[in-house]
Amino acid sequence: MLRNLLLIGAALLLGSCGRMAELVSQTKTVAAPREQVFKKMFGTDGSQFDGIPLVTNGGSTRLYELVVQKGDPGFAQIAPKERPDATKVKLAVAMEIPRETHIIYSVDDGAIQAGLKFSFEELTPGQTRVSFTIDELTGHDTAGLSVNTLKLHALGRDALNKLDDFEEVKEPA
Repeated sequence: MLRNLLLIGAALLLGSCGRMAELVSQTKTVAAPREQVFKKMFGTDGSQFDGIPLVTNGGSTRLYELVVQKGDPGFAQIAPKERPDATKVKLAVAMEIPRETHIIYSVDDGAIQAGLKFSFEELTPGQTRVSFTIDELTGHDTAGLSVNTLKLHALGRDALNKLDDFEEVKEPA
């Protein structure tokens, strides 16, 4: 899982596919309770994020953070090539179980920041809509950078594919 999180972080900034003027959104509605859907995608025991330090655990709220400093193993793979002066990269997973999960990539304490957010909406007790959005690239040092939206869209779609075991519900247009 640590490797996957590093790949997600690297994908956030190391590509230049498309503009981020608009948020990209994908949705899937399944016939299952929200808690089951959340557990299928991310687990609720923290096992999905083994190897990433748990910073806070306030009941249903969890924050996992991995901070990689310049000189640490793996830094070259996740730091943006366009910013050779970067000194710190933070990968965070903020979870509000079972409502949302937000994966955040941040360089030098927010100088550059992007993310992938999953929301779990309970339509009825047995139906859940899961959607993901790709955060717009923010920060004061973003000139010349863009988010690889195609890669993030594929990562979000792969996460939604974990729900294939549940019956998909077609929503009226």
